[in-house]
Amino acid sequence: MKKNIWVFFGSKTAEHDVSITSAYVVMKWLKKIPEYEVYPIYITNKWKWIYNKDFNDIKKLKDYDHSKHQLSIDMGENDWKMHLMQNKKWMFCKKEELILDVCFHVLHWLAWEDWSIQWLCELLEVPYVWPGILGWATTLDKIITKDILKANNLPIVPYLHFTKWNGDIKKIESTLNYPMFVKPYNLWSSIWISKVENTKELKDAIEVAEHFSNEIIIEEWVNNLIELNCAVYENNSQIITSLVEQPNADANFLSFEKKYIVSDNWWWTMTWNKKKVKIPAEIPDPITKQIQEMAKNIFKIFRLWWAPRIDFLYDEKENKLYVNEINPVPWALQMHLWEKSGFTQTIFLKNLVDSAFSQNERRKVNIDFKSNILDHTISFMK
Repeated sequence: MKKNIWVFFGSKTAEHDVSITSAYVVMKWLKKIPEYEVYPIYITNKWKWIYNKDFNDIKKLKDYDHSKHQLSIDMGENDWKMHLMQNKKWMFCKKEELILDVCFHVLHWLAWEDWSIQWLCELLEVPYVWPGILGWATTLDKIITKDILKANNLPIVPYLHFTKWNGDIKKIESTLNYPMFVKPYNLWSSIWISKVENTKELKDAIEVAEHFSNEIIIEEWVNNLIELNCAVYENNSQIITSLVEQPNADANFLSFEKKYIVSDNWWWTMTWNKKKVKIPAEIPDPITKQIQEMAKNIFKIFRLWWAPRIDFLYDEKENKLYVNEINPVPWALQMHLWEKSGFTQTIFLKNLVDSAFSQNERRKVNIDFKSNILDHTISFMK
């Protein structure tokens, strides 16, 4: 029998469109696996959950009038609907019912993209393809991530963190050196990240970051910078790393525009234009091995247990390596990198789905325990 895979994407987030493009790349390859039946579950940025067969075509999704949708999910409205999901069925309307075998989340960052959707799946004992609760909750918080990296003697760049901006520019300039990065605490894909060279740029960047996050991070720039990525996942109880990828060739950081917007008439992130991405990275072999070992170590420390990407910063002149960020849900799951590393997209995705079922079994614990505590309680209450 075919496994019914619900692919969740979109949602109420600044990375809404990134999630959509990521999901359609993933679904393209999931549909090539004969034993899978793929159902696109689109979450609008207005928080409507929609299933529509036409959404197999991304153009029809783009042109769809969301205000007139007829099939939507109402979460937790009553016990009746929850009961259906506990039986691995979810009623979208009175006439339609879908069977759920495994959830495949291609969601990026906040809202239902944090640990809460894993919690729901685990509560209902539904296998899911995504990081576990602990791994996602810790990597969601960039400061906790840095604290854990530091506690495990992994190198990170000097930084400052503000839960509420107090306007103390002097403290920043006396602690960190220009250039600096100003980052919203809770966004990825380089959205609203600014590189600043002076006081005016710093103030402007903080104002922008504050608009999108209650907390901000300011980091020192790494001189002679090479940005490097390494993906990692578990397959048959073995932790495997990809080749190391060098995503850009110029002296500036990899911005949102460079990742996703047209450059030289190419959507290079989608086509993995060789002019912009070097696989394997042009770095010394000892640095490649160091990155791969660090990636495995980080994978175990954070208990990520699926297919994250670890981002590194390398000072080529000083031969210094820093862990930049952990991306638990990389765009299109970094499948192009896994393909270059010897895995086809279908084998890679099938391994992830199989792992979801294995992890679901691992989460089950023996709860058989009997005691006479109720008898004692009854006696006490008399």
